Amino acid sequence: MASLEDDQILFNPDEAQQLFEEAGVLFKDQVKKDFQQLISFNKAITYERRVYLQEERAEIEAELKRVNAELNTLGKRRSDMLAFLSATDIFSKYKQVSDEMVGLRADITSLERQRGHLTRLQELRTEIRTIAEERGQLQVQIEADVEQQNSDNESLFSIIRLFFSELVETVIARKALLSVSPNKVGHLDFKADILDESGNATSADMGHSYRKLLCIAFDMALLRAHLDQKFPRFVYHDGVFESLDDRKKENLLAAIREYGELGIQSIITLIDSDLPKPSKDGQPVFTSDEIILILHDENAEGRPFRMKPW
Repeated sequence: MASLEDDQILFNPDEAQQLFEEAGVLFKDQVKKDFQQLISFNKAITYERRVYLQEERAEIEAELKRVNAELNTLGKRRSDMLAFLSATDIFSKYKQVSDEMVGLRADITSLERQRGHLTRLQELRTEIRTIAEERGQLQVQIEADVEQQNSDNESLFSIIRLFFSELVETVIARKALLSVSPNKVGHLDFKADILDESGNATSADMGHSYRKLLCIAFDMALLRAHLDQKFPRFVYHDGVFESLDDRKKENLLAAIREYGELGIQSIITLIDSDLPKPSKDGQPVFTSDEIILILHDENAEGRPFRMKPW
């Protein structure tokens, strides 16, 4: 503390010069100047030393506060331990320690479970990255395969597309185009369009009757393209003649019979009002061997599979 007090310089050059003049001793200006510089230097050193000591004092005081706080904490802990050791109820001590052990074991179990979850999460993230990379590679392969199938006139898709267009043209005298392309997420989008005389897609396929016709044509073209392979040989369609005019009904029925001669069995259902007009010679539209079942509600014979009523 004494080091921080202001130093008092008792030597005064002016008073010393006056004293020497009174004594008859010559006091040169240079000697006075040297004493003044010495005093200034001493003051500068004293100021710097005081600043350093003040900083050191602040650090020491802060450290003392921290040490005192730690001493208080340790003292309280020591007091609690001494109180615990000096207690006479051994069962109370045992219960307290047991409760602490149970809590610690529960914490350990919880932490181990969390570690297992984190490990599994990391594994799943690695699997997701791997699958995402594989998905990207497969998507590239799919796009390349679609392009190859579209450009190859001998590919299965090109054959299906050809049979599809021929069947639609047979029924409605308009060509149709079946196309496929990958979408943004890598899935395949199939699209069927009815073309006009210039070969451009029209909105005719948006109607219910033509949309149904496109579905029928696709199913039958698919079966025909697989005639030389192990593949189903029959197809079922309900209401095939709905909303079509008589000429288109006749054309579709002729196409169904043609496919039947190729070995593709078409199973169709319809109501009397949707039947094509009989021929001019009065012959029925369907022969007796083409009609498998006439539906009615008179008895079990008129129900599908001749089921009993319930």
